[in-house]
Amino acid sequence: MERKLAAIMAADVVGYSRMMGADEVGTLGNLKAFEKDVIEPVVSKHSGRIFKRMGDGYLAEFQSIVAAVECAMEWQFAASEELQFRIGVHLGDVIDEDGDVYGEGVNIAARIEPLAEAGGICLSEDAWRQVRTKLDVDFQDLKEQKLKNIDNPVRVLQIANPSRDSVSFQAASNAKEEDYPYRKLPKIVLAPFKCIGDSSEGQALRSGLTATLTTALAKFEEFALVDPGTLSEISASHETLDAGHQVGFEFVLNGTVQTVASRVRIGVSLISTVSGQPVWSETLNRELEDVFELQDDITAFIASTLSDAVGEEQAKAISDTPLNKLTAAEVMIRGIELLHNVNFEDNKTAMGIFENARDADPDALFPTLCLCWTYAIELGSGWPSSREDPIGFCLDEMRRLTRLHPRSAHIHRLTSRLYYFKGNYADGLAHAKRAYELNPFHSDMMITLGTALMWEGRPKEALVLLEKAYQTNSYIPDAFRSYLSLAYFLCDRPQDGIPILGVSEVLTPTSQVYRILLLVGLGQIAEAKRHAKALKMRHPDFESANIQMFNSFRYEEDRNRIFSALRSVSLVE
Repeated sequence: MERKLAAIMAADVVGYSRMMGADEVGTLGNLKAFEKDVIEPVVSKHSGRIFKRMGDGYLAEFQSIVAAVECAMEWQFAASEELQFRIGVHLGDVIDEDGDVYGEGVNIAARIEPLAEAGGICLSEDAWRQVRTKLDVDFQDLKEQKLKNIDNPVRVLQIANPSRDSVSFQAASNAKEEDYPYRKLPKIVLAPFKCIGDSSEGQALRSGLTATLTTALAKFEEFALVDPGTLSEISASHETLDAGHQVGFEFVLNGTVQTVASRVRIGVSLISTVSGQPVWSETLNRELEDVFELQDDITAFIASTLSDAVGEEQAKAISDTPLNKLTAAEVMIRGIELLHNVNFEDNKTAMGIFENARDADPDALFPTLCLCWTYAIELGSGWPSSREDPIGFCLDEMRRLTRLHPRSAHIHRLTSRLYYFKGNYADGLAHAKRAYELNPFHSDMMITLGTALMWEGRPKEALVLLEKAYQTNSYIPDAFRSYLSLAYFLCDRPQDGIPILGVSEVLTPTSQVYRILLLVGLGQIAEAKRHAKALKMRHPDFESANIQMFNSFRYEEDRNRIFSALRSVSLVE
């Protein structure tokens, strides 16, 4: 038995009983994934130790009170609105007996934790005295509190406005861009939408769209959103473009709103400040009924399409430049373009690009993320793997990246795919949900959760998300159209899946398999057999990857339904 001074952190899930009552399996899966990917690594990073788990609660000890508070802040930054925590931190006397820690120091931390707001952190006065000059945060004084089973009142303070710059894990992201070229992101400024005419509805919608788009675009990791307040005035396109060269952003997003009676027309255009030309534009006509629903729909459409439009423009700008003439940031763009081609040779080339980038900057998000995607594509395509244990390597890298980029939806998207490769359905679904929580405006996250729900035997729920992704992003790649068509097959709507896939003569082998499934679902067996025969003649070795992927379904009933349809046209034995 040892008596010592220790920093104690107590954490508890907000509304745990309610969430368990609504969705026990999903709640447990989300908490387990968050514990594995955030809590355990972050506590370890700050030299802490979790000494007790209590269902939805955690107790941890630290040698340093500053480390305990930094850990608490990093923990809360990584949490989502759907899985929130309250945290209490105290510095006090405890007893350590064979690894278990107890005493008044532990009790005070546990008693002040419920005083925190959802997502908040409360400190005892003893803890606050040690950190108040060491962390760049403000505190809200909750005054003295009478705590259960504690003799004397304890003054409690709550962190009022924690910023990411306050904790050490953000130091790298604040580095100068020229020192870390693989972290360079295209910069976009959102100019306030303009209202054509003076209708009150149009003015309200204009303001609402600007606000909701700002919130949505800030969730995207593929570009940096520039505060329009950094410009002295944004009132006309040519002024914005001129300012873009001075301030250093590459794109400006303009929008207009026009209302006539119950109709609204919204125009949006993405303009390159380099060329001065539109990169993407769209005119949307809608009924002006539920204004909030309209704002959400338009925001989802613009935000979801924007990242792909920017990526395509960047790739186009360097398409004629040899690889050895590109800057580090441009090499990453070329690698991502090759990755999207999904063929063996391009995937190998992309793998080399991302390996070099990762070696140069292992803490940057996209080099490691994209490298791991090349291994995932190998696995999904049935190609020989470049690593002995690609799934283990990639999962280790995703855990490492999560500690550096705790709110990255892309990390959880890939992690979900990796767990499905392992046949770990609970973690696969939990990470898919987390990806969608972090960025519900991104079509990739809609597709990730949609396909996860489909593998889980929930095709109707999957179809809602997959249809939304298809409707909100005109850049959806062909591979994801296949998932949507499969959802239509499983929902007994094969007639809706045929138009999604497009012209059969230009389909990939994978998409041709989905078309055959839809034809069987329509009862057009002779036509399905004709396509199956043609597929086997053109691609005699297609089966290993394109058929085995259906084993991703969790339940035998779903697998049997698909394989039975393929057997009926002699596509499988």
